[in-house]
Amino acid sequence: MEFIKEWWFIIAFTISALGGLYKMGKVLNETLLKLNFEIMRLSDSLSESKSDRLKLHSRVDVVDSRLDAHETRITVLEDWRKSK
Repeated sequence: MEFIKEWWFIIAFTISALGGLYKMGKVLNETLLKLNFEIMRLSDSLSESKSDRLKLHSRVDVVDSRLDAHETRITVLEDWRKSK
């Protein structure tokens, strides 16, 4: 009994410190799980965005080639008109 009276504050401090460390570890784990989920979601979004950009670039290339062909036809017609 004498031992407990002399060391009760150290025992209480140790128990509360261990409880605090447990709670901090639990909160940190939950935070890391949430961050991991968000990183995975962002990674998926970036993959989808990359495929969308590739589709858009291919479409822009098609439209650009059509525009070049149209400009060529206009130039030919203007040259033909000037030569008349």
